[in-house]
Amino acid sequence: AGQLNAVCMLEETVKSIEQERGIPASRIVVGGFAQGGAVAMLASYFRKERKHQPFAGCICLSGWLPNSWNFPVNNYVAEMTPLLWAHGAYDNKVLFMQQALGTQRLMKEGIDVTVRTYPCAHESYNSQEINDMAEFVDELLFPKVPKQVATAEF
Repeated sequence: AGQLNAVCMLEETVKSIEQERGIPASRIVVGGFAQGGAVAMLASYFRKERKHQPFAGCICLSGWLPNSWNFPVNNYVAEMTPLLWAHGAYDNKVLFMQQALGTQRLMKEGIDVTVRTYPCAHESYNSQEINDMAEFVDELLFPKVPKQVATAEF
């Protein structure tokens, strides 16, 4: 119940951002570390009847897939919300195997999963992980426009 309460809190925060700042969910990337990553994935993909737009993307850092054997994923949301799942190969708190199990399951559901592994343990700093997150967010929110499309003829 704790994770679902956290999802509700996240949804309320997003709703507030949409109303107060005019930023739609489709321009918001949610993410978290460890249990926060699990909550971010629940919020992103556990939406059977979400009438709002899906999030722009989801980031899971050294997390795990909640309820991994019974994880309902909305097909439209799966197509529209890519995932970056980053994990330390030497994580002794959230075992590295959790990444493989979770990403395989989510890929079967049609989610575009980017998998990154780093030579670090749980709660370790890795500059490449920060760079990969920044690149992931940048590609989602500011996609590159092909030069052919960018050139208009008058």
